[in-house]
Amino acid sequence: MDKLIIPQTAAEMQEMLDDPKVAAEIIANGQLSEFTKAYARATDERGDMAELVRDAVTAGMAGSNEITNQVTQTVQDTMAKMLKDHGVNRPPLGDPETMNARGGAIYNPIAAGAPLDGEFANLGDYARVAYGKTLRPDPRMAKIIEVQNAYSSTDPASAGTLIPEEFRSIIYELQLADAVVRPRASVIQMTGGSIALPFVDVTTHAGGTFFGGMSFAWTQESGTITASEAKFGRVKLEAKKLTGGARVPNELWNDAPALNSWLMRSAPQGINFTEDVAFLTGVGGADPLGVQNSPAVITITKETGQPADTIVVENILKMYSRMLPQSLGNSVWVANPTTFPQLMTLSIAVGTGGAPVALVNIHASPTLAMLGRPLILTEKVPALGDAGDIGLYDFGFYLIGDRQAVSMESSEHSRFMNDETELRLILRVDGRPWIQSALTPKNGDSLSPFVILGARA
Repeated sequence: MDKLIIPQTAAEMQEMLDDPKVAAEIIANGQLSEFTKAYARATDERGDMAELVRDAVTAGMAGSNEITNQVTQTVQDTMAKMLKDHGVNRPPLGDPETMNARGGAIYNPIAAGAPLDGEFANLGDYARVAYGKTLRPDPRMAKIIEVQNAYSSTDPASAGTLIPEEFRSIIYELQLADAVVRPRASVIQMTGGSIALPFVDVTTHAGGTFFGGMSFAWTQESGTITASEAKFGRVKLEAKKLTGGARVPNELWNDAPALNSWLMRSAPQGINFTEDVAFLTGVGGADPLGVQNSPAVITITKETGQPADTIVVENILKMYSRMLPQSLGNSVWVANPTTFPQLMTLSIAVGTGGAPVALVNIHASPTLAMLGRPLILTEKVPALGDAGDIGLYDFGFYLIGDRQAVSMESSEHSRFMNDETELRLILRVDGRPWIQSALTPKNGDSLSPFVILGARA
């Protein structure tokens, strides 16, 4: 069978996929990999498909949302069907910034904003409609009000208008790229203002009591089986109010693509940074409770005579030894960039030589690791010498409660003479460690999924 010529533009690709016989030939010829790579290039934000979408929005064409969905969804649906017909089930292809978010990993079809999906070309288009920045009244405003009223009945404290779920999920997809905690944590959808989750309250393996609260022992025939009373606790997540605000020049409201680009850049960055700081170092109360302030955290004290603002190899080895063994495979080091020079010079003596503790591939984009576990450098933890400037964490033991709803609100009154509009984002999230205390093993020192280095002042 002759090889097919793989198209290089979105239009050519759509024409090919419209013919089911041609789609089947792609599989039969073993050209799926080549076709997929061409598809990725064609749907890149600099490609023909993105240009079509961008030009349609910029020109203010009626039905631009329909064009966007038609181009992206037709290719994705046809490709998915073709793969499924040949026994392959895969997630949607494409860049989350240009593809339709529905079906993505973060998307929730039952989230509060889901009924607004498909109504708007992008977040900029939504914002202009929601806040009356269009030249004439838009009929889509009635749908926004309907969805907001329904949500307000379950969350009376909500304000503004709900962002469609497809755009909220894209914001979180973009946010995960640089987030430290959220992509590694246990995320729970909150349908109300609070949720309580159970956990087994076992703090020791001494005396034969193990996880689950059951006790085990070798027993003679007809002997007495000793039972222990299982203890259970509850972790309560209460939605905290996270807000973001900005003063936006009114000229920006008249340019939907530019407004969308700005929102899609600033919102994920702001949410990402603020959440991570709280999930790592938050003190609770009005904020989430961070891992460094968890009742289960283990703090490794400095060595005798260790100079201030230093890290020695004994610090790292002791931190590693106190990590819960079952967590080692999921653990990551998180450290402030000011620790980097010292981490890169640490070594373990081996005879007359030594072995480095931290490794980095200097021939490519630096991939940092220490004792075989990934090393993340971030400004979101304290600087060198302060407690928590470096820690080893298994964030699978950290719970994030998310209402999975983002609302927007605007006001042009206070900045009327400045020709600006004030914009406000509101979302409700909480986070706290699932495990409530360190574990005392049958033999040895206490263990935890959260281990930090103490202050070296």
